[in-house]
Amino acid sequence: MRTRDRRFLILVACLTALALVLTRVWWQPKLYTVTVLPTLGGDFVLPWAINERGQVAGFADVPKPPGTTRTKHRLFLWDRATGMQDLGPVQNDRVAINNAGQIVATMEDPNGRERAFIWDPNHGRMLLPTLGGGTSRALAINDVGQVVGEAETPAGVRHAFLWDPVAGIQDLMPTSTTENRAWSVNDAGKIVVFGKGGPFLVSADDAATTQRRSIPVRGLIRISDVGEIAAATQTGSRRWEVVLWREGSGVQTLFQLEAESVDTPFVNDVGQVVVGWRDRLQFRLFERPLFPLSHNGCLWDPRRGRISLDRYLGVGRGEDFWLTDLNDQGCIVGQVAATKDSRSRGILLEPIPERWGK
Repeated sequence: MRTRDRRFLILVACLTALALVLTRVWWQPKLYTVTVLPTLGGDFVLPWAINERGQVAGFADVPKPPGTTRTKHRLFLWDRATGMQDLGPVQNDRVAINNAGQIVATMEDPNGRERAFIWDPNHGRMLLPTLGGGTSRALAINDVGQVVGEAETPAGVRHAFLWDPVAGIQDLMPTSTTENRAWSVNDAGKIVVFGKGGPFLVSADDAATTQRRSIPVRGLIRISDVGEIAAATQTGSRRWEVVLWREGSGVQTLFQLEAESVDTPFVNDVGQVVVGWRDRLQFRLFERPLFPLSHNGCLWDPRRGRISLDRYLGVGRGEDFWLTDLNDQGCIVGQVAATKDSRSRGILLEPIPERWGK
């Protein structure tokens, strides 16, 4: 075979392979429907949590009064049956919702101090007690109605707390002289606590005995009801591993990333993990990068592996995104936000059942 013919065949083979790759990437079946959540009349929406009933809770702005530049955030609850509900003032902090529709978040009390509260669909809003100090923050709630977060002690040190509607409030780190916080709680009463020498895994049943077990991964955000914890661990310059840890099973590496920064992953009870990250091509001129950050997000599924979410997020130039929660149905909520002002939109991704074989 002549050299020219051989080169032609190699070129055809390369182009065919490239076409197959592009077809696989760009023509993969659509796996999600996309819903842009409504607003409370303002230009800011941040969905923060979703439960198994498809109820979404988060922050939003109402229209700005004349002569002002911004308004304080409002707590919202959204579902398809009732639409957007304004549940009153809230701090721009974490929000959590359980399957009973109970929501926990943080607000300012009449004295201007931050206080944890619970909102119940039957009883409305109730301030939670502190650990003897003046302030507290609610960070998570489970389906039993147990709330965890951080609260001031009489000495003014913030400690991780567990509040139970029957037993009241407990200090999870009563002997600690440094600040710590309870970040996540599952339905089995397993609590992730961040503190000096941590993070730790604490059981609500053993909280009074101060028994705690060290967790061998960092970057935690939430523990699933089956006890799995997802983390993004930096292993080198621009090198990350997304991992799952379960007590007694060790650490499982799901996939690796090259990125400048990675958001903390979320995990659900069927082992799906969702994570976002940011990267920049390493071309510089006079020590400045020539390209803006690229924004990426994916879901890892135990059967399908890694699935890109970029095509569903619709992130434009001058925008960033945050993936904020994932429920057991595989529904994902997040925010696409302008980088130069406060404008944002809330996004809900819902799996198309027939495309997932459900």
